[in-house]
Amino acid sequence: MIGDALRVVTGAVGRTVDAGERWLFDGKKATHGLAAMRILIGVAILGSLTVNFTNRHYVWGPGARWLTPWLTVDEYGFPFTAVFAYDDNTTVFTLKYLLLAALAVAFTLGWRTRVVTPLLMIGIASLMRLNPLGDDAGDNIVRIMLLFLCFADVSMRWSLDARRRARPDYRPLIALPPWTGTLFHNVALMAVAAQVFIIYMTSGLSKVQGSMWQEGVGLYYPLRIGQYAPWPGLNELVYTNGFFVTIGSYVTVFVQVLFPLLLLRRGTRVLALLAIFAMHVGIAVTMALPWFSLAMIAADMVFIRDDTYRALTRWLTRARRSQAPDPEPSPPEPTHDHRRSLAPEHQ
Repeated sequence: MIGDALRVVTGAVGRTVDAGERWLFDGKKATHGLAAMRILIGVAILGSLTVNFTNRHYVWGPGARWLTPWLTVDEYGFPFTAVFAYDDNTTVFTLKYLLLAALAVAFTLGWRTRVVTPLLMIGIASLMRLNPLGDDAGDNIVRIMLLFLCFADVSMRWSLDARRRARPDYRPLIALPPWTGTLFHNVALMAVAAQVFIIYMTSGLSKVQGSMWQEGVGLYYPLRIGQYAPWPGLNELVYTNGFFVTIGSYVTVFVQVLFPLLLLRRGTRVLALLAIFAMHVGIAVTMALPWFSLAMIAADMVFIRDDTYRALTRWLTRARRSQAPDPEPSPPEPTHDHRRSLAPEHQ
């Protein structure tokens, strides 16, 4: 009996190891989701840099010298201290700022992502270290995710790199065994997913410990914070609705705590992703945190299956073709009899 139990256990362990090995090496996973994540993170970085451009000197540049005591306690070292320095003058700082924006554009378009991604990660981290008080959770997520994306192939879809690779004369600069790229890609994808799980479960469990979320009124209080309310009338319309506050509070906690389990089955995965997307859109609109919400939505895009992206792409292609104007009819070709009827006039 003990021998049978050991054989069952060892067989189950062996099948699990085989399945994990096939998952790691049999092709790159979530290529569409990582491409969507690349585009949305690039848009979030560009949006943040653009809206802060007029105040860049006061937020991170020479006008932020009052933050010097904070800079003495940060633990950033090389190479993050080699890009943006606290003693840069306004001209040098602006040039570096514009170069960082150019890297974000290249990253969004998927141009030379193998080189651009680590440079963008270092540049963003170097800029953000100049003002720890100005950072929010969205900045932390962007920095962590960019670190993981350095090891993933984020330009297999919807990128300039993909078009370049499709050319017949394409040759990679460094030819590595295919399995190494697949392994790094899939491990980076696992790191992205694990980080998202940690964020949601930590946030959900911290809410559960408080009586406000247990009583279903937790959503009421963040909506009452005046400095995070771009449209106070809209927030009032939401937090004065008891039914919406109660349902929204409980759904938020349950989805965050159970998020990894809800992804295991298709039906619950769709509901979880719709709920989490709605939550982030609500945060962006009612709490004026669009770049944080966009960074979280970008990370969630890896949980949508490639088949769903392909179906959506086919649907968009059919919709675009159906809306395209019909081509004008070409003039009829002269018939043989018509040419014959013109022959006497030429003669």
